[in-house]
Amino acid sequence: MEFHRFKTRGRRRRRTCTLDYDKERVWEPSYLRARCKELHLEEEYKWYQVRLMTSYLGVFFLLHMAVSASSVAILLLLTDHTYRIYPDVALIIINAFLLPLVLSINLFEDIVRRHRWVLVLSSVLATFCLIGADLGLVTYHYVAHDWPLNSSMDIYALCMIYMFLPIPSVRVAALLGFIVSVLYVAYYMKVLAFLAVYAGRDIQNYERITVDILHYFGFTMMGVFFRLMNDTMVRASFLDRYQFIMEEIWLRHALLQESMLLDNTLPPQIAKPYQESIRNKITQLDSELKFKSWGNYGSSMAIQMHSEVSILYADVVNYTYLTTTLSVETLVKVLHDLYGRFDMAAATYKVQRIKFLGDCYYCVAGLEDPDPDHAQNTVALGLAMIFNIQEVRAERELDIDMRIGVHSGSLFAGIIGQVKLQFDIWVIILQELMWTLLITWRPLGYRAPSTSVAGL
Repeated sequence: MEFHRFKTRGRRRRRTCTLDYDKERVWEPSYLRARCKELHLEEEYKWYQVRLMTSYLGVFFLLHMAVSASSVAILLLLTDHTYRIYPDVALIIINAFLLPLVLSINLFEDIVRRHRWVLVLSSVLATFCLIGADLGLVTYHYVAHDWPLNSSMDIYALCMIYMFLPIPSVRVAALLGFIVSVLYVAYYMKVLAFLAVYAGRDIQNYERITVDILHYFGFTMMGVFFRLMNDTMVRASFLDRYQFIMEEIWLRHALLQESMLLDNTLPPQIAKPYQESIRNKITQLDSELKFKSWGNYGSSMAIQMHSEVSILYADVVNYTYLTTTLSVETLVKVLHDLYGRFDMAAATYKVQRIKFLGDCYYCVAGLEDPDPDHAQNTVALGLAMIFNIQEVRAERELDIDMRIGVHSGSLFAGIIGQVKLQFDIWVIILQELMWTLLITWRPLGYRAPSTSVAGL
């Protein structure tokens, strides 16, 4: 029985931990720093931190003015002998304007970018202005009026260092806080020793120095902890913002690519009404809906009539003969080269290519936007295609020719298909155009093959 209990306890102890600490790891300072270095963002983060700290200065200026005004009001209202605290009021008012004046240099971004040490120097000067006035007043009142040797701005100075001063480095902030603490402790010890030896006073404040040391040490540790946590949160928010911006850029780029792809497939005036339908369809696919629940594109099909357009139709002469004399790879490369040149020329003359079927290539001018020069542009494209054919014929040393036909009139344009959309045009005289209104280009000395269309 005891053995069974021991065995059961052993099994319980050997159970694997099911807790996932991966999410907590993203809050580790070492991980965040490594992540910034991996993304090459360390320099950008430093400037982001500087801008964030300089933005805190505006809040500190208002808070410092409020604290100074409150201190002056308390001194004037609650002190019986007001003439004794005139030096206090004067120094508080001077520091109320001197500290913002010293720190205001950090608000000039150009100066901070050229000289980053200005951040630390201005912070050190502001700190010593504050603690110098505080220690001077303590000494004055202790000597002149025999007031207790108690400082009033030590904690305020430490709070200012760790919370508001624009010191990017946590180590520099901790060092400055440590120096301030040491200065206060050393000052008290020096003053007490001086009064005991040279003034012959009975000093009872030595036992408080140990308490002050522990007090400053604890507050310094708390300030360092605050800076470390603040740095972690700022760095994490910076990385989150960077990720959000990059995702936004990627999304815009994806939308631009989607629009360009759709515009290459469909004319812009027809593509825009279909964009929302296509996005809804993608959303439905992500929701794993069945094919039957897809939207009916026929309900939003756009058929447009264009009354003033010109059509250009071209096909390769004796294409069957080329397929028997050239390899498939060579033939495809020739067509790709030739149709690529045609597309570039079509874009130059504002002619929209509809499609190419094997050796057939046809396009329309005046389809996207009404153009009174549609016929002239189409003829110019035909002449450019003749020049392209001459180039391909000479470069590849092929006996290749094309028939090119041009016609002007009206047509219908729209989209067919349910799952895969296809833009096409319908014109009554298209077949007649293809077979009876063809303008054929032939090189000088060319003889028509036996398979050429009659009458051309």
